[in-house]
Amino acid sequence: MEEYSVVGKRIPNRDSVEKVKGSAIFIDDIKLKGMLYGKILRSPLPHAKIANIDVSKAHKLIGVKAIVTGKDTLREKFSISPTWADKLVLENEKVRYIGDEIAGVAAVDEDTAQEALDLIQVDFEELQGVFDPVEAMKPGAPIIHDSVENNISKVIHLECGNIEEAFGSADLILEDTFTTQAQSHCSLETHCCAAVCEPNGQIKIWVNTQAPHALQQKLSLILGIDSSKIHVITPFVGGGFGSKIDLEPLQAISVLLAKKSGKPVRISNTRKEQFEVTRIRHSTISEMKFGVKHDGTIVAKQAKVIMDNGAYNSHGPAVLAYNNVMFSTLYRVENIKYEGYLVYTNKNWGGAFRGYGDPQASFGQEVMMDMVAEQLNMDPIELRLKNANNPNETTANKVRITSCGLKECLRQAKEASNWDEKKEKKSKYRGMGVAAMTYTGGGSIGSGFNFSGATVQMNPDGVIHLLVGATDIGQGSNTILTQMAAEILAVDPETIRLTASDTDTTLPCMGTFGSRVTYCAGSAVTQAANDLKLQILENAAEMLEANIEDLEIKDRKVFVKGSTTKPLSYAEIGATSFYKKKKPLVAHGYYNGPEVTEDFDPISYRGYPSPAMVFATHIAEVQIDPGTGKVDVINFVAAHDVGKAINPLLVEGQIEGGIAQGIGWTLTEDLKFENGRIINPNFHDYKILTIKDITKITPILIETIDPNGPFGAKGIGECAMVPTAPAIVNAIYDAIGVRIKDLPATPEKIFQGIKQKELRRNSHS
Repeated sequence: MEEYSVVGKRIPNRDSVEKVKGSAIFIDDIKLKGMLYGKILRSPLPHAKIANIDVSKAHKLIGVKAIVTGKDTLREKFSISPTWADKLVLENEKVRYIGDEIAGVAAVDEDTAQEALDLIQVDFEELQGVFDPVEAMKPGAPIIHDSVENNISKVIHLECGNIEEAFGSADLILEDTFTTQAQSHCSLETHCCAAVCEPNGQIKIWVNTQAPHALQQKLSLILGIDSSKIHVITPFVGGGFGSKIDLEPLQAISVLLAKKSGKPVRISNTRKEQFEVTRIRHSTISEMKFGVKHDGTIVAKQAKVIMDNGAYNSHGPAVLAYNNVMFSTLYRVENIKYEGYLVYTNKNWGGAFRGYGDPQASFGQEVMMDMVAEQLNMDPIELRLKNANNPNETTANKVRITSCGLKECLRQAKEASNWDEKKEKKSKYRGMGVAAMTYTGGGSIGSGFNFSGATVQMNPDGVIHLLVGATDIGQGSNTILTQMAAEILAVDPETIRLTASDTDTTLPCMGTFGSRVTYCAGSAVTQAANDLKLQILENAAEMLEANIEDLEIKDRKVFVKGSTTKPLSYAEIGATSFYKKKKPLVAHGYYNGPEVTEDFDPISYRGYPSPAMVFATHIAEVQIDPGTGKVDVINFVAAHDVGKAINPLLVEGQIEGGIAQGIGWTLTEDLKFENGRIINPNFHDYKILTIKDITKITPILIETIDPNGPFGAKGIGECAMVPTAPAIVNAIYDAIGVRIKDLPATPEKIFQGIKQKELRRNSHS
């Protein structure tokens, strides 16, 4: 394996000091001269027609500077794709969930803005709501969007091979139903933005988005303004996990209020609002069926999935597609059937969330794998090894796999967890569970694009300046990208000047999501850095009167190999090129792959063109308290195929963070609704885990060196979330014989399961 000087090193996140010292600037730290404070009036009803909106009393309140309603907009609907657009920034005809935006107010302070909201009179004609996706699909159910029959936003059908014949040949057929719940992102920083309209018509907006360039285009569409007149700046971002990818109505509302008032306007969600009105993880009902041979070969698998879309599409159609692709891609199975339904309900709209539909697919599939193993009296790891994907193969659903370390993940996780020894010496109420996964490791075509641009330039003083459109939301991508540039240009990454997430100064990037930044933005950075390196060598060759082949770069200098000639410093080269040749040293890189082949079917998502697929294996060890049903995760091993770990420290941080979030989803987190209203919109009633609740996690990095990724790297950001729930649930079953099929695995469910098992045992004695 090739040795590098910077790539592969455990370098701390380059913004760590600023965050620890409290000098990092977030949106709520921004105070603009004359800034007003915005608030949004939202629907108190889950489903209703709007008869009238009267803002006259609010306008008269001293301190109110602007009010906007749907009449102030172009009535352009939005989503992540025009095909799926169904949401307005401000509703003035119909509301579809508790939280729909109706009006925005800008005032001299937040209290005045809130008082103005209370003075706005909205007359509603309440409609019957529907809150269960199964009920929403039935004939006669209330229609949420008039243009959508039976409230079904999207249907996906995929069939590979001969599913009926394959099930007919199976020695064992198992089928069951699994449910997963809604989850809140719970980022440390809520949604917020500050907007100002300049006298020249330029709009500047500071916003904590995961996709500044995509937001620029959305705002252009919504507001009817040329995108070149919209300047999006993303400072530090306090987490996202998918919640900050798409346009958020408050962003457009802040701009509308700034235009109308002529003053800067900032809007920030309270924590309660963040829970009540933002996008959530889609809940699902998954019916699964597996057919296997006596030797463990899976000959057929199928799934029927009903996904709760909430009131609007957002990322829903793509999340359903990912649910399909990841279910169908994992394991070598020739006969597959998938049937998916995305269904509108009068609840919070679902959106992008770490794992993007894969955790829901993985939960049912990986619990089914353990059920199969039990019926065959086969070790669960051996069953997975028998059916594991291989490198350089194409799956039944035409997904092309380049590098693949699934088998190595299974073997190394087994060894690190002492699987065989602990299974042999099993303690009472203690169990171990395993789960595997696959996911895209380099973004996707998504809504039709997977682009990332980067610029690398040498300033006249020899300093390297990297400009990237990708956003670091806490995962450390700025550090990773500077490491790549530093490796190619032979500099210390700390000396690289970085400009990121600014639409006026950086090339477009689709955004930070889909585990795509390391792969896609990294590909653009390496392309640009290699181009700049060539320019540096060409200039140095001319200055030294040497051949390029005889030159080498090291420590910001260019040397003539085997010569005593004094090396040239980067400062000398930069100054000569800029001042004497009048030719700045600058290079651009651009990635937009992979190519969409004829195998791709946008209806069934057969032939989904992911640049790379990542694989992983998680093994959880749990201890159960039979008196309360409480689950303690006492050990966790996670082996991940990462391609090449550009920075092992940050990769391990992503794995540990994903597992922590996954444990919460498995055991405690559950958004609860009553007639469309979230009834636990706070950290007291919605239980996320703290650092004290997280057990020892052992990350294992499997380096398979992807042939197409930068330095062989693949994306890792979302993967650790995916197999965590089934690994824990399988461990619970191993400990007490209670199979959890509906998340979360609460103490109540486990306690009741123990009692029911005791009753069954007593009834047979």
